[in-house]
Amino acid sequence: MDLDVIEDADEDERSVLLVTGSVDFGSRGTLLDAGRQALGRDDVEGLILDLGQVSFLDSTGIGVFVQLAQVAEDGEKSFALRNPSNRVRRVLEVAGLAEQWAERRA
Repeated sequence: MDLDVIEDADEDERSVLLVTGSVDFGSRGTLLDAGRQALGRDDVEGLILDLGQVSFLDSTGIGVFVQLAQVAEDGEKSFALRNPSNRVRRVLEVAGLAEQWAERRA
């Protein structure tokens, strides 16, 4: 399955990427590029990946999350995952990353 990424924003000046499809080896570049572009803008305070419509996530996808979290940290911006699908949540839990990147609401 292909990967679609639609950019939105939230009230806290964070870029929200609505991700649909498979996050894997074949789609890693698409998500990485979109995330880097969003984090590179001066008017963005952080990045949220909304994963509610992600049907598949493998270790390559987790690697993309790690890379984007590092880009955010280097730029002193926030990084979080929102609304992971059940399948994605299980993968993140197995990897021990579910809580680390969970979106914190004020």
